[in-house]
Amino acid sequence: MLLAASVMAWSSGASAAPSCQGTYAATLLQPLPERVVVDLDIRDRSPRNLMLADRFLRGVREAGVAVAQDANVLLHVSTSRLGETSSGAPRGAERTYSELGGLAGGGMRPRLVPLPATGMKASRSAPAGQLLLALRVDATEGKNTRIAWIASLQCQMTGRPDDGSVAQELGRVIGGALGKRVERQAF
Repeated sequence: MLLAASVMAWSSGASAAPSCQGTYAATLLQPLPERVVVDLDIRDRSPRNLMLADRFLRGVREAGVAVAQDANVLLHVSTSRLGETSSGAPRGAERTYSELGGLAGGGMRPRLVPLPATGMKASRSAPAGQLLLALRVDATEGKNTRIAWIASLQCQMTGRPDDGSVAQELGRVIGGALGKRVERQAF
């Protein structure tokens, strides 16, 4: 249930305005089962991570995807956040979140490419006062470590949404794209 930790910064729950506006793309590498039943890969079963996983999966269900513990498709998530300066991380630099490491499952651990400290920094930084989130989600069939589907999302936080609502919003985006090829488009 790696996805739950990755989702810590996304969703808007019942509000009409999205809490994280951005783009996503997805690629199907091999067919998923005919009837997909999804679960998340989570190693850290802390109350916070379990709550985020629940909200993310609620969003996946809202998108029309079956969710159960005896799933035939397992989602793995990794995230990166740009633009935070209150923690001392320079604006535009990738920040590592050790608390999210518990969500990483066994086998492959997809990660975002680190951002350079110089060079393209200005083009990759978030506007002042805004947080840019990047999420990578991959799906494996059952306990297989071979990736069958992959998606990447990038969005800018709007306002100060709670983590659970962001998780649910992103779950809806992932649920709607699961198993499909999607050219970069807005959400």
